[in-house]
Amino acid sequence: ENKKFEELYLSGQLEVELTPQGTLAERLRAGGAGIPAFYTPTAAGTIIQDGGFPIRFGPNGAMEGEGVIKAHPREAREFNGRNYILEEAITGDFSLIKGWKADTRGNLIF
Repeated sequence: ENKKFEELYLSGQLEVELTPQGTLAERLRAGGAGIPAFYTPTAAGTIIQDGGFPIRFGPNGAMEGEGVIKAHPREAREFNGRNYILEEAITGDFSLIKGWKADTRGNLIF
């Protein structure tokens, strides 16, 4: 429920990183392909670029002090007159893949 989510986030019990769905998908794809980072126009010129949105608040909604995790500012560049920010890739520890049949070496038939 949104009210409970808001309560947990503002009390510092929940970490939240705002990432648009397409950027999240590309961060995962880039990580799987061994690409450490990429430029995207999404969020360029916003509070996300400046690192002004906290990932985790401190106790009682504090924005400074113990327990606060601040978002880092993103590197910004301009290409062909358009602004972009640098997003780092996300690498997973494991993956779930659905297949019809698998052998002991991990080969799948879909």
